Amino acid sequence: MVWIGGAPGAGKSTIARDLARRMDLPLHPIDLWTYAHLDRLPPLEPVADELAKGAAYAADSFLRIARLRVELVVEDVLGRSLGEVPALVDGPQLFPSMAGDVPAAVWLVPDPEQTRRARELRLKRAPDPAGRARLEGLLARDAVLAERVRQEAAEYGRTLIEVSAEPDWPEIVRAVEEAVGSQPGLAAGAELRRQRQYENQAACTQGRLWQADIGLAELPPFPFACECGASGCTVVWEGTPDEYDQRTPLLAH
Repeated sequence: MVWIGGAPGAGKSTIARDLARRMDLPLHPIDLWTYAHLDRLPPLEPVADELAKGAAYAADSFLRIARLRVELVVEDVLGRSLGEVPALVDGPQLFPSMAGDVPAAVWLVPDPEQTRRARELRLKRAPDPAGRARLEGLLARDAVLAERVRQEAAEYGRTLIEVSAEPDWPEIVRAVEEAVGSQPGLAAGAELRRQRQYENQAACTQGRLWQADIGLAELPPFPFACECGASGCTVVWEGTPDEYDQRTPLLAH
């Protein structure tokens, strides 16, 4: 695996998607396996209850579960049968102390205002009253976790990129590319197509479970990857899982 970690608003998911597609790397966003992991984790304390006990307590709980989830991520990636090709894994659950022998990794830590904007945008895209009620508590937890990433990156000698309230995205992308380095990619054609289909189907499953969990009437569009199998294809198509099902295989050109 190669890792891109960091807090909401740092741009890690957008950068990871673009980089994986340009480099023909399998993409593995941890958040797309959230519901798949629930059945493999011990019973979890409700997030609202954690936040009610303070930001430090909620951050400690997040880290504890994150360590368990990273073990599941390893199992998930091994199950993709990628051979020598590394999966590009991104998620807030990745911390420098967990990286071990991961050869290439980078952490993006955003300015608090950037994190707030990102969380506000998500709430606008999909109305979530419970999420709105937890917003300030989540932001306080985010700040504690961001500081822990900084401390661990310094302790373990890992690459850290600070993302300001007015990000220079081209420079940030360049720095992430440098940290990830050159990696072997998937073979164009059937294998690349198969892995993009796997990623798109995981997004469909996650989206439908999320919709049922919070009672959304309609899912916001998701950026599905083109499944043409051509090397370096970065074309995306936005739609809902139901719309994706009608276009499989997805040729977004």
